[in-house]
Amino acid sequence: MNKGFTLIELLVVVLIIGILSAIALPQYTTAVEKARSAEAISLMGSMRYAAERGYLQSSKWPAIDEMDIEIPSVSSGTGSTATTSYRTKNFNISVTGAGGTGDYVITFTRANDGTAVEGDSAYSLKTTVKTDGTAVRECTGSTTLCKAITSGKSYSGCTSCSAGF
Repeated sequence: MNKGFTLIELLVVVLIIGILSAIALPQYTTAVEKARSAEAISLMGSMRYAAERGYLQSSKWPAIDEMDIEIPSVSSGTGSTATTSYRTKNFNISVTGAGGTGDYVITFTRANDGTAVEGDSAYSLKTTVKTDGTAVRECTGSTTLCKAITSGKSYSGCTSCSAGF
């Protein structure tokens, strides 16, 4: 009597493994992006409070390098060509409204190692701080990822792929 598996049995096992991996991979990718966004959300909150402290001290919104917290940055070039970009491993960081008294917007744009490349998940996390102290956070870009990041909040009937969280 021969012991072992038939070719049909092996093909069935390979087929089952293929089906399971096809189901699991998108869920895994979404979970990884949700974890990456937690880093941005945490730093964004710290930046918001640092900006509010700066606004209370000078009645103007501070630039990133004027905040009283350490923000990840990368310097390149020397002399008059020296530039500083603010970024984490997964996000480019930008601020608009610095030096003014209107709305202050902190934006984290998804990019691997600070440079957007093909295959990056396209989304941005943004916090808009108003002078009256209110703040609105939103996610724009990939509907699937924004739904996961915001836990589905403010997404019913969303057509512009923008959700507050």
